[in-house]
Amino acid sequence: MWAAIRPWLFPIWCIGCGEPGVGLCAACAAMTQPVAVNLDGLAVGAASDYEGVVRAAILAMKRGERAYLDPLAELVAPLVAPGSVMIPVTTTRPRAAQRGFDQGRELAHRVAAIRSGTCDDVLIKHGAAQRGRGRSERLEAASRFAVRRGALVPSSAVLLDDVLTTGATLHAAAAALAAAGCSVEGAVVVARTPPGRETPRGGRWLVEA
Repeated sequence: MWAAIRPWLFPIWCIGCGEPGVGLCAACAAMTQPVAVNLDGLAVGAASDYEGVVRAAILAMKRGERAYLDPLAELVAPLVAPGSVMIPVTTTRPRAAQRGFDQGRELAHRVAAIRSGTCDDVLIKHGAAQRGRGRSERLEAASRFAVRRGALVPSSAVLLDDVLTTGATLHAAAAALAAAGCSVEGAVVVARTPPGRETPRGGRWLVEA
């Protein structure tokens, strides 16, 4: 019943072209181009650069709009091997409560379902948001991730995050998992900021692999 009446109560349109009934239509999604990044030895696959319709969809998702979770997960899924164990890079509890969900968890569960894999939600995040921080400030906060107490950590897994900026967040998450005995095979993100663009406070970005 809810599935039938929800589109009438909360109508959605493609954020790119305005096609009704979908957050990101197939035609607009097809305009994206995957990118491979070497993050100091960690292989990262990005479904797109952080621009255009993908950037708009990510920003809408971070405002709490769930309509973009499924199409963004579908963009990421082809970058993940079938049967993979996905571990989401979580946000803080206050941020998740503010938007009504944790985008990392939601995306990881969807990607795992698409690729017939599993999602192990074993990471927790402490501290303030990273937005607006330069690379050195992000690296100084490298201990902000921890493994949940009592969690069964897989022997190997793939990390999933929404946006790749300096890479400090993925490195911190991978370090926490490695300390718990999990080998991080790689990571996937919805988007990465193109090389050469600086953070608002002077941090550098990554080079393409």
